[in-house]
Amino acid sequence: MRDDVKEILKRYDDIVALILDQKIDEYQDMLDQVPPDEDTVTYEEYIQKAAQIETEEATAKLEDEPDEKLGGKSLRDIFEEMSFDELTETLEYCALNLDRGVPSSLIDSMATMGNDERVRDYAAMTIGNAAWTDEELGDEDAIFEMEFQKVKACIKVLIRMNEPGFLRAILDRFMSYPQTRDFVADAIAEYIEAFPEYSIPMLIDELEQHVDDGMTGPSEDLVILLSRMGKENPSEEIYQELRHAFRYMENKVYAVICLADYGDERAVPMLKNYVNRNQKTITRDLFYEIMSAIQNLNGDISDIEDPFGDFQKKQQGTNK
Repeated sequence: MRDDVKEILKRYDDIVALILDQKIDEYQDMLDQVPPDEDTVTYEEYIQKAAQIETEEATAKLEDEPDEKLGGKSLRDIFEEMSFDELTETLEYCALNLDRGVPSSLIDSMATMGNDERVRDYAAMTIGNAAWTDEELGDEDAIFEMEFQKVKACIKVLIRMNEPGFLRAILDRFMSYPQTRDFVADAIAEYIEAFPEYSIPMLIDELEQHVDDGMTGPSEDLVILLSRMGKENPSEEIYQELRHAFRYMENKVYAVICLADYGDERAVPMLKNYVNRNQKTITRDLFYEIMSAIQNLNGDISDIEDPFGDFQKKQQGTNK
């Protein structure tokens, strides 16, 4: 791989730390305060958000502006001139060596290079052969998070190509594990969310197959994902599946949160009836979550008996 490209990529990677350090210096005397325009977060979170925005702007500029060290070309220009083998070599270098991951201009170049079948084959091989859990890695010298960056990059390439053909295979593999790391689940979710027309019926069908096992493990991720996608693509099928999830999930807290997030007020009578029927057995956590959900769905909680006698007190304390 070209040394001049490596040098620019190192600069691309270093931007994150530089901007974050600048932001910390700028706000160092305020770290224990609450930002005046965002009263729900700390200054530490505020700084992270501000640094992320500036980093995106700076890296986009670095990718698109001509650079003397690249012969007056931009990083994007260089990627667009690369062969398929050079692109995959560069993608793997970025995945394994850059904390920031693979540049978007490299993703774009792979997705639009005009050799779709070869790109699909490479993505299928990379995603299929990669470890999705620490146990599968089998290499003490490799770093799981960095190795999985190759999968994340291939998923971004497939999204950029508008290629939903791997949905079934990716979902099947994801569901085969009792659980996966959050960054793995997030990458899979990004791909699934990119193609709601295909993935929503797939998620509903998959969840129905896990009714008898309590919808635990990865099913919990799918319920959350379905409710999130449903906010942008509401349908009767999604609402009914979320109702099913509340009925059959072993951990009903997930289903309650998702029903509230989805926002269909028809869930209010069902939630109220559940509380009233299960006064002696309902857990405090589930009761609190249901009461909050009913309020978020514009329901009246005045006719619900509180088996713990402290929900209103807890709310008053929170609102002070």
